[in-house]
Amino acid sequence: MNPGGKEDALKWTWLTCVQVTVVLSAGSVISVLLRDFNNALLLYLPAAIGIILVHWLGPKVLPFTFLNGILTLLLWNAPGGWARILLLATHEPVVAYLSWLLGRKSVDPTQGFHTTTVFAKFILFGIAIPELANCAYTYQYTFVGGDPYKVLLLWLSDFVTIFSIAVPVLHFIQPRFSTRGWVSLHLMQRELFVSGKEKIKTLAFLSVLFIGLNFIIDFYSYWFVYGICSAMVGLRRGFNTSLIINLILFTLCYLIPMVILFNHFKPSESQNLSVHLGMTAMFFVSALIGLVVSDFWAKEHELTFQQRRLESANDQLNKINNELDRFVYSVSHDISAPLKSIKGLVTLSRMDETPASRNMYLDKIETSVFKLENFISEVLDHSRTVRKEIQRERIHLESFFTEIADNLQYLENFNEINLSFDFQVPEIHTDKFLFKVAVSNLLSNSVKYQKQHNDHQREIKVSSLAGEQAIQICIADNGEGIADEYKDRIFDMFYRGTSNSSGSGLGLYIAREAVEKLEGSISVQTKYGEGSAFTVSIPHLT
Repeated sequence: MNPGGKEDALKWTWLTCVQVTVVLSAGSVISVLLRDFNNALLLYLPAAIGIILVHWLGPKVLPFTFLNGILTLLLWNAPGGWARILLLATHEPVVAYLSWLLGRKSVDPTQGFHTTTVFAKFILFGIAIPELANCAYTYQYTFVGGDPYKVLLLWLSDFVTIFSIAVPVLHFIQPRFSTRGWVSLHLMQRELFVSGKEKIKTLAFLSVLFIGLNFIIDFYSYWFVYGICSAMVGLRRGFNTSLIINLILFTLCYLIPMVILFNHFKPSESQNLSVHLGMTAMFFVSALIGLVVSDFWAKEHELTFQQRRLESANDQLNKINNELDRFVYSVSHDISAPLKSIKGLVTLSRMDETPASRNMYLDKIETSVFKLENFISEVLDHSRTVRKEIQRERIHLESFFTEIADNLQYLENFNEINLSFDFQVPEIHTDKFLFKVAVSNLLSNSVKYQKQHNDHQREIKVSSLAGEQAIQICIADNGEGIADEYKDRIFDMFYRGTSNSSGSGLGLYIAREAVEKLEGSISVQTKYGEGSAFTVSIPHLT
């Protein structure tokens, strides 16, 4: 979020103010009730809530934290006049503002505390240093009486509270504004375990375990047992889980005992400095261990992903090398064959000097030259298709196919074919060169592989229609068709699907390559002896 921006200013309404006020007041009331219930002074929730709100909503919440500080002091029956109360009430906005000012660069609502450096910086600048500033206030409290021991105790207690509550909330939850200014909470999707069922089972088991420990052992004598459990969870399950476990431990070991008096809880025991120091270290170290483990998993995942990409690239490279070998072999063969034919015809024409024979030889030479020219054109089309960058433009299909048909008039028996158009979709938006390469090869094949007997009525129909996700262009003929045993290989490089084929075997391969580069697909329906229908699907422009 970018607190303070123009968009946020429009969203900050009286509803937002009411929500902030209620949340802060609730934290103060709960803290005061717990203090009155068991005379404990070490659970001050507004500090954690203020830091959460200031990182979510920005410095606009500071006046509300100041007013809440006044409310808290009044609820505590703090001694002194209004001047003293107003002065001490500034501790809440000061702590929240310092956390926002020093630690805001470490809080990313979309990524959370995603690295060890970011996490450590926020703990230092977003919690520890702001709470040190609060020590100047706690030193002045009546119940502290200027005792450095109690000042340090309150600092440790506030640190544990803020760390246990604010860090997981900022990591897992992101606020969202409604159009009326109402703030709702959005749970971020962060991986905790392998599966959701395992997550629930693990958290339930650990919660039951910690509750059971509260009945069995004295927390303030054996707090390190919880620390060992928390560190093991961080080591086993990573950072995200360790944050949740720390929150559970904080609730079970700090909050619940104050209410239901596990193990004959005594208020004086809650003021044991060594226990709070140990718990502070425990929470921080377990989270740090979890973050290091998570970093290790992330690096491992990244290396695995890179390895898979490398293996995929190697497979692709092997495929390209194999195709290149076949390409070089076929190109050399298909180029040398017409040249050898031309060379032989030239030799024969020199030996036979009659005019009729020379014309026959020239016609055959011309046929070989045309064949060589077409092959070179297909090779160039293949090269351009591979390197071509997509440049979409509107294509009027009828004029486009008419132009292609005009270029195919030199093909044998073209004038005897009944070519018809039926375009339900008159225009298409795609790359003109690649689309032309694809459909020209399909249309020329429909012309070349017509039945040769005289009573056959040769027909080719080109049509278009709109599908759900793509525009389909169909080129259907009533020619020779393709036998079933050849259908799966007709799009392979240099594959000729019929013994009557005079082409290079590149046409359909190039057509498929061009269509796939347009993010489309090409399919065929054919029956040997009855004809073929090739369908090119081009995605709708989004």
